[in-house]
Amino acid sequence: MVRILISWIATGNDFLKSGGVNEEGTTMSFHRHFYEDYDRHILLYSAKEKQDTRVMHLLNALRKHFPKHRVYPQWYAPFDVISLEAIQSRIEPLLLEHADDQIDLFISPGTPAMQTAWVLAHLTLNLNTRLLQVRPQKFTKEQKQPELLEVRIKRDALTASAVIREQLQTKSAGSALSERFCMTDTLSKVYAHAKRIAAAANTTVFITGESGTGKELLARYIHRESPRREGPFLPINCAALSDELLESRLFGYKKGSFTGAEEDRKGLIESASGGTVFLDEIGDISPHLQQSLLRVLQEKEVTPIGGHPKPVDVRFISATNKDLRALCKAGEFRWDLYYRLVVTDLSLPELQDYPLKEKAQLLQFLTKEKQAQFRRPTPLELTKEIRDLIMAYPFLGNIRELENILERLYALCPDRTPTKADLPNWIVSPDPSFSLKLEDVIQEHVQRVFETQAGNQKKTAEVLGISYNTLRKRLGLQK
Repeated sequence: MVRILISWIATGNDFLKSGGVNEEGTTMSFHRHFYEDYDRHILLYSAKEKQDTRVMHLLNALRKHFPKHRVYPQWYAPFDVISLEAIQSRIEPLLLEHADDQIDLFISPGTPAMQTAWVLAHLTLNLNTRLLQVRPQKFTKEQKQPELLEVRIKRDALTASAVIREQLQTKSAGSALSERFCMTDTLSKVYAHAKRIAAAANTTVFITGESGTGKELLARYIHRESPRREGPFLPINCAALSDELLESRLFGYKKGSFTGAEEDRKGLIESASGGTVFLDEIGDISPHLQQSLLRVLQEKEVTPIGGHPKPVDVRFISATNKDLRALCKAGEFRWDLYYRLVVTDLSLPELQDYPLKEKAQLLQFLTKEKQAQFRRPTPLELTKEIRDLIMAYPFLGNIRELENILERLYALCPDRTPTKADLPNWIVSPDPSFSLKLEDVIQEHVQRVFETQAGNQKKTAEVLGISYNTLRKRLGLQK
């Protein structure tokens, strides 16, 4: 297992007032007395410039005095170093990148908020971490050299799972599954078609499917299987941005073209040269942007705001959960843009349309996937009762909703078997109109026919082809 040391530079201690390196400073002292058997030291710092002069001097001093110690600087642009949220947003992704390593967190350097962030990360991320601090030489009994101490704090498994769940949701926003996915028979037909489409590097692709069915995942697959695989894949959610912001993100802008444009900025389309742009929720863009995008597709060039046209070489994949043809008929979407986007099309099925066998296959796959993501030694154990409740639920949020349910169970049940009380109420007691159980479907149908017959029991029984007494039992009119 790789052993890593991570710490912040001790700005007030690693440097002399003259600006030189303090040979007895916190970082130099740790390397002199305690740096043993580490594979690397990731040294964090925040500065205006990545090549900060003082930091470079410290790195050179470490390399000079300890040539076998491998030190890797990690630069962050200036941020509020007393904001716990700002600190966590920087250190947590870094720690999760090294989830399989032994990580020693040297917590002595840094602001109190930085030290607090290390402790919280140790308690909540469920990683293989240790908290280390150093007692200065003058405060030790012998007063001969500093003393290394491990800070031992009991972890909270439930909090850890909840934080990991939040990290996973943030990381996978817009994506129904991880890069590994469960290829069921239903999906294999779609992906086989997608692979053939992928070979045509310039052909636009249009993907339809309800929210959570895996549209971005399919788009990424097409990119990876295409001749453009070495180029970038740049996704953007068109529904998540205002008209003005989406335009600047897609097309870029020139310095001074509008208030706040302080420098030239490449747009997403230009940045994806040689690769793929994925336009998710394309049905939500305005008529103005429809016109601008149509020009890009027709002319193979993009015009930054305030700039001149530039040639571009990108493939467009678009997706929506809306009926784009209906929008065209209603005059809300341009037919000419529609035909440019829908040269080839793919449709992803809803989860409730999967055969029962494939749902079980997907449930098993995701349970194991979440086990790895939550770093549990064994998969979550689902009883037959829990499994049956999950399988009977229609999951209108599709695969993403199923993922969320499993993440909830991993968070709430870190060391025990889930019970009905751990499931959301809408799964335990679903609305009959959404239930897939035969009895619920029959009952819903009887009630609907009864309403269409204006409450006439005799006519309802005749339409349904059942006896009057059976109808009354179904309607709960007999004791």
